[in-house]
This record gives sequence, structure tokens and C-alpha cells, in this order.
Amino acid sequence: MDNSSQLCPVNVTQNVLMGKWKLSILWILHNKTRRFNELQRLMPSISRGVLTQQLRELEHDGLVNREVYREVPPKVEYSLTEIGVSFIPVMSQIMEWGVGYIKKTSSCDIDVCLKNNFPCSKCHEMLKTD
Repeated sequence: MDNSSQLCPVNVTQNVLMGKWKLSILWILHNKTRRFNELQRLMPSISRGVLTQQLRELEHDGLVNREVYREVPPKVEYSLTEIGVSFIPVMSQIMEWGVGYIKKTSSCDIDVCLKNNFPCSKCHEMLKTD
């Protein structure tokens, strides 16, 4: 990447958030600190290795904090850093936009989905309660 693209805010944001699961991880962590297995349970479609890699990248980029407790068995917890927390309002706007997009472009009636607790309602429900 050349120097000009490293300074472009759009490119920087895209590079930090590149990864299929990063937005989901950030959203799950916005409510509370989570252990690795808890994250994996909440995202059953992600493999252990991919979750580990995505968490490492988010930690490297300063959005996620990894706390290791020296005990047996070892305990590791993940939480958002100050930078990660600052991204949550942006995520809320992304989710609001996504709900509007679904309503305008899909034959799916999101209001029916919400009433019936379909998986696509989870993020919208979190958005409504925050």
C-alpha cells in the first residue's frame, strides 16, 4: 500500500475492519467482557481458528483488549478498548441503515421476523434496547 492510501480514512477503516466476523465480534463485546468459549457459542458459524485470528487482528489494531488470568485452567477475557467503544455508535448507524435496506430491498418483512425471533432479528433487537 502506498503512503497516500495509508492516510486515507476510508482505507484505514476498511483495513481495520476487513474480515467477515469483525463487526459481529465488536457488537457482541459492546455489551460486556466475554471469554473465548462464550464468543464461540454466540457465533456458531465461525471456526475456532478464524475466531482466534480475527480477535488477534482486532487486538493488534487496538479495538479489543485481551486479558489473560494466570490460573488453572487458564482464563482469557476479551473486551473493547476505548477505541473499540468509540466505534459502537457507528455500528448502531450501520445497523439502522441495514434494517432500512432490508425493508426496501427484500421480500422479507423484518417486522414479522422480529415478532417471530428469526435469527435476522437479533442485531435489530439489540439496537432497539440500547
